[in-house]
Amino acid sequence: MFATIYSIFFWIGFLAVVPYVALVIYGAYGCQEQDLKKKYNAQWALVTGGSSGIGAALVRKLASQKLNVVIAALDDALLKEFKTKIVEEYPNQEFRFVPCDLSSPTADYLESIKKSTEDIDIQILCNNAGFITTGCFADIAEKRNMANYHTNVTACLTLSHYFLNRMLDKGLKGLVTYTSSSAGFIPNPMGALNGLASTKDFLTTFAASIAAEHAEDGIDVLVIHPSPIDSNFYSNAGKMSALLSAQKISSPPSVVADTVCRNAGKVIVADQGIITVLMKIGLTKVLDWNVFTEIMKLAIPFNGDYKAMKVRREVKRD
Repeated sequence: MFATIYSIFFWIGFLAVVPYVALVIYGAYGCQEQDLKKKYNAQWALVTGGSSGIGAALVRKLASQKLNVVIAALDDALLKEFKTKIVEEYPNQEFRFVPCDLSSPTADYLESIKKSTEDIDIQILCNNAGFITTGCFADIAEKRNMANYHTNVTACLTLSHYFLNRMLDKGLKGLVTYTSSSAGFIPNPMGALNGLASTKDFLTTFAASIAAEHAEDGIDVLVIHPSPIDSNFYSNAGKMSALLSAQKISSPPSVVADTVCRNAGKVIVADQGIITVLMKIGLTKVLDWNVFTEIMKLAIPFNGDYKAMKVRREVKRD
């Protein structure tokens, strides 16, 4: 009796974990770096949030492969500084800069991007822009919540729809990537909407869905779950202990750009780094998601960050 039960659980665990680990090993070590310019016969790429962090690393990687790049990012000091640097670093490549705010609920940025790309074919689209807001959902201003949502989700859908149709209409090969998050594997109290949870979980499911739709069209889709990355992402994260701890063990943004070049067209979901892999195994394969949500509900009152937010809420409402 017990032997039978043990055998059942063993094979359930085996079938859940071993194929996943094999796929991770293939993506990390079995895929060599690819020349994306040659692979897709492409001349131009577009990167959102391309002025810093992962976005800037993607721009540099693409430019190093002799691709020209359109960079869509906020019109701020980071963009101005990056514009000077990238042109100096890659003088033989062409860059177009589109200052825009992807948090716009009316998608005003689309017209600017259309105008900047109407005479070129964008065959590599990197949906990378995103930011995080920490705090309990009801305590955060609605405008901030919606700006977070539109940047992380709406802009990705709007740009993907536009450039996918351009590629399909012209019969072009291409690549569409999404920068998701391993934190989207689990519920995230104090980060319910933003870069740690719902929006990134949506991106992963969305990307996996359209990957199947366009496989026969020669358009690859890749969604990446990076382990902690040292970028400006943390500048909006406040002082949450979990995020500060993650920042201490973060890797350079270039590892994500390298993952794109290795995994494009090879896998659909790339879990980059040991932290992401361990989270996937421990929190989605060993522990049931429904059970984890119950544990989270019971544990959150003992969390120091949550306690501090409760105190701030009470002070504010008094």
